[in-house]
Amino acid sequence: MLEEVLASCPTLREEEARSILGSFLFRRTDVEKRCGVLSGGEKSRLNLVKFLVDPPNLLLMDEPTTHLDILSIDSLVQALKNYEGTLVFISHDVHFIRTLAETTLHVNNGTITRYTGGYDYFLEKSGLNDDRSAVTS
Repeated sequence: MLEEVLASCPTLREEEARSILGSFLFRRTDVEKRCGVLSGGEKSRLNLVKFLVDPPNLLLMDEPTTHLDILSIDSLVQALKNYEGTLVFISHDVHFIRTLAETTLHVNNGTITRYTGGYDYFLEKSGLNDDRSAVTS
């Protein structure tokens, strides 16, 4: 894994790569693992690390928190908060959406409606917040 990360960003020092891998819960000898033996969650975390060390201008993420534990999700959220490019994601993780979304696109029956605010703004303006509170009452 360490070699993969260093190959993704040749200017990255080994200590920096180890630190970033550590923040995604890859510890000490874990970073020496061959990529072929990684679990699905480990592969997802490794790919996120590679994106972070050599970020593209646009990230498209489909359910990025799937297979991640809470600590990994928190690390991902912090990294994405610092990401300077455009981030487009689809998620059912309300905490993830609330933390990162700045614009919300609601797709319903083939129609896209744009809300120029985060998830709570979307709920307020769309009236869906009222529907959800009625269900829980």
